[in-house]
Amino acid sequence: MVEFTPLAIEKLAELLKPPEPDVLQGEDLPVTDYQITSNRGKLPPVEIVKKTPRNIEEFEEQQTREAEELGKIGAGIDNRKTPEYTMNYQQSVTAEDVFLQIGPKTPSSASCENLIVRIKMPGDKKENVELAVDTTSVAVNSSQYTLMLPLPHAINPDLSKATWDSEEQSLVLILKLDREFDFVNF
Repeated sequence: MVEFTPLAIEKLAELLKPPEPDVLQGEDLPVTDYQITSNRGKLPPVEIVKKTPRNIEEFEEQQTREAEELGKIGAGIDNRKTPEYTMNYQQSVTAEDVFLQIGPKTPSSASCENLIVRIKMPGDKKENVELAVDTTSVAVNSSQYTLMLPLPHAINPDLSKATWDSEEQSLVLILKLDREFDFVNF
């Protein structure tokens, strides 16, 4: 006969009790004086501000607004403005390319050697302009303007040129494109 002592009965009761879950659920938590609430599902739905354009005119207006908003990024630095700029590709064309069509060049931008960036800075002077050019971006700072411009293609800063057009009051950058397969196109 086995003797059941109070200690043995307590141990047996612990073995028969179901195990506690690894993760405590709401009803498993001890009751406190604090009330825990959630507002999940009670928030008003967020309205989508961006409307889908119905025609090409609305699409162009939306693109213009977005470009203006992107142009304002960084414009608040020291009350300086973001200048207007244009980017154009340039290719060296000879008589062989135009009339004889012997060369491998095509009218596409793949055959272009330079990227021309014109930055209009009215009311500013050449002496006030600071220019920093690396392989993927151009940074221009002056007393009135600031611009951080990522470039669409890698360039070679050592072969690039910068000039100041005093009539237009603009900075003209002639950036030499640095492409991996230039030997194929030229």
